[in-house]
Amino acid sequence: MLDVHIDDFFKDASAILLTGIQQFPVPITLFIEDISGPDDMDEFGLHSRRHLAALGTLVWLKDEGYIRFGTPDRQESVDEFILTSKAFTRLIRRLPDTQTPVFRALYDARTDGNSTQLTQLLSQWVLRPDHTD
Repeated sequence: MLDVHIDDFFKDASAILLTGIQQFPVPITLFIEDISGPDDMDEFGLHSRRHLAALGTLVWLKDEGYIRFGTPDRQESVDEFILTSKAFTRLIRRLPDTQTPVFRALYDARTDGNSTQLTQLLSQWVLRPDHTD
């Protein structure tokens, strides 16, 4: 179960970062369902665990300085979403072996459904705290 949660984290993080690079430098409204897929709220109007995990990834990326956004709107969206310079410079870097930009490799890994490659790319090139900018 833990592996599935971590795979979802990397999948969500890549979706968020790729949305940011695609729209850069224009701030946008980002809907959580665009990251996690449709939400099945329960009978009390509470969001699903999957939806909340995607929201948690978004908040974590903000807390770690990769993205900026305004106040969340009822846990459904955020306004003024944009990448920070930290994320942008890491995403446009080229991988040494292929000279492919990191964002392109992330996109290809997501398209192929390759969670191992997503994890490796994000861990080594984007989310690594000791990575120099």
